[in-house]
Amino acid sequence: MPQKPLKVSKTIKKAPAANRHGKVPKMKKGSFDLKPKKPSLAAKYNDEKDLTKMINQKNESNAAGKAQQSGGQLCVVKAPVLAPADQKQKAKQAKTAAPS
Repeated sequence: MPQKPLKVSKTIKKAPAANRHGKVPKMKKGSFDLKPKKPSLAAKYNDEKDLTKMINQKNESNAAGKAQQSGGQLCVVKAPVLAPADQKQKAKQAKTAAPS
């Protein structure tokens, strides 16, 4: 009986993409939920999106009702919607503050 592996396994390293030029790939964050381009699929997509919104609202109201019955209080807090100019200004301030 042999006391070593029968076959030597070769490890093949995958070469990075040719057009990357030393750049590190970025991790994508969040959900990428893109609307379909075909009108029939877009209508179905919108219907499903509305249904999801209604279900989420119902679940939130049920949870808030149960919390209130037990003597507590549940509030769903959402971030304020900023105007596009405000978002650009906020991003610019964040960039200037980060290197310091």
